[in-house]
Amino acid sequence: MARGLLFIAAATTLLLVDTIMAKPLKVYILAGQSNMVGMASASTLDHIKLDPESFGYFKDIFNADGSPVVPDEVYISYGGTTPSGEPEHGKLGPEWGARGKGARIGPEYAFGIYMHKALDEPILVIKTAWGGKSLNFDFRPPSAGEWTPPPGHPDLVKEVPAPPLPLPTALDIPEDYVPPDDILPRYTTKRLGKFMGLPPMRGVEVGKINGVYPIYLVKGPAQQFPGDPFMEGDLILGVNGQGLREDAVGQWRSAFYGAREGNWIIRVTRWRKGRIESFDFDISQTLPDGRAGIEKYRVEEEQRRVENEKQWKGYYYRAMIDHIKSVLGNIQSVYPDYDSKQGYELKGFVWFQGWNDMVDGYTYPNRNKPGGYDQYSWLLTHFIDDVRKDLGMPELPFVIGVMGVGGVIADPVGNGQYYFRRAMAAPADDPRYKGTVAAVYTEDYWDAQLSALDTRSSKVQEYRDMLQVRDGLKGEALDKAYAEYRALYFTPEEERILRVGRSNQEFHYLGSGKFMVGAGRGFAEAMLRLQQ
Repeated sequence: MARGLLFIAAATTLLLVDTIMAKPLKVYILAGQSNMVGMASASTLDHIKLDPESFGYFKDIFNADGSPVVPDEVYISYGGTTPSGEPEHGKLGPEWGARGKGARIGPEYAFGIYMHKALDEPILVIKTAWGGKSLNFDFRPPSAGEWTPPPGHPDLVKEVPAPPLPLPTALDIPEDYVPPDDILPRYTTKRLGKFMGLPPMRGVEVGKINGVYPIYLVKGPAQQFPGDPFMEGDLILGVNGQGLREDAVGQWRSAFYGAREGNWIIRVTRWRKGRIESFDFDISQTLPDGRAGIEKYRVEEEQRRVENEKQWKGYYYRAMIDHIKSVLGNIQSVYPDYDSKQGYELKGFVWFQGWNDMVDGYTYPNRNKPGGYDQYSWLLTHFIDDVRKDLGMPELPFVIGVMGVGGVIADPVGNGQYYFRRAMAAPADDPRYKGTVAAVYTEDYWDAQLSALDTRSSKVQEYRDMLQVRDGLKGEALDKAYAEYRALYFTPEEERILRVGRSNQEFHYLGSGKFMVGAGRGFAEAMLRLQQ
């Protein structure tokens, strides 16, 4: 009798499995750069539990005992950066973010859970993501030729250069001038200043002094030059006969790197201990052979540029497509219960990328103007078209995850990230893609409370630096003094939220599991709407 019941139970189980697997396997592709990779520690999922409203909204990612759900019917193949260098695969759980750095998550975790909840069918997620990659170069789609701006576009308008600022003959500052604490904190363990082109020379912009905007050198170059032209404590007042303007380091860099296309010489005006002088600085001194090595340097640089373009331009687009096709050609290897008789359906593509394009002032020279990122929109339409062509799916549903670092932008005028977000979302409004492309504004999932606490914490951290540098405190004495000071600014509950909720930098959405779950659910809901 018992054996008969066991047989019936086993047969029933097999029948249920056969029934479930009878439907074609649903396949979804997720691609992008580091925030699609996922930099949120899985432990930050506990942050969701601290807020009853959030816990109620995201209850589907937790089991009854509070542990994260691992759906039996959802698998993932990850073709991005892995410790082994090879693609990895397994059941979808809270571990398929950045590999080899502890359990981390990206949007894939909640995406897979909410797609499965809605469809109640087996799902395979194919993820291909690499950090620090642009659409313009790394993921460049094969059909994208050269960008031709339309008539009247800001990229075609030559800016009238600002009138040169006259160089002062004296500065109304003491000979031992040091910038005030709000510009150059005296007690800090952080690296200060911006890179000035001569390793490791760095400078800070100090504001307006006698009509110009000097750069204060906080660190000089490692290389010794005749006459010590750059030393810590110097003020750079001007370059090539013009006083520095508000974007002083930008002006310096333009002159410094631009000189390499000319005679390699820049004229520097410097203040040192009350004395102002101008001199020519020969950048070719940084070359092993000096001026004799300029032509060799130019030839080698051009060779490197050509070889780099040949090997790497569009490389990650090709790697993405290759991984997708490889998985689709052997699904059994990543989804153990897959039966080729049931087949699969490629149901959608999610794209979450953008940072490296947003900060690229060379490709997008008018970033802070309306239309400044139109080229990105143009590239993204080529990307969508090429993905669909290469995968043989001309109507493949496509969800664009629009960058949301910092949350909703209150004042969009002149804000480059605002214009970039609109450029990312633009294909969703293109009539050609009506009903097949959607944009998800991830700013809606930005955790404003966590962000505010993180900003406050950074300011309070400066006091710890002061205790170290000014007072020489170490070990337990440092910890005790800092804890007493910090308690003046944070409640125990706020400390808990910070400790549990944050695991990375702001540009990685603070490494917030709450954000990643929100974005993943948002992507899933948008995909489901496209599939209706």
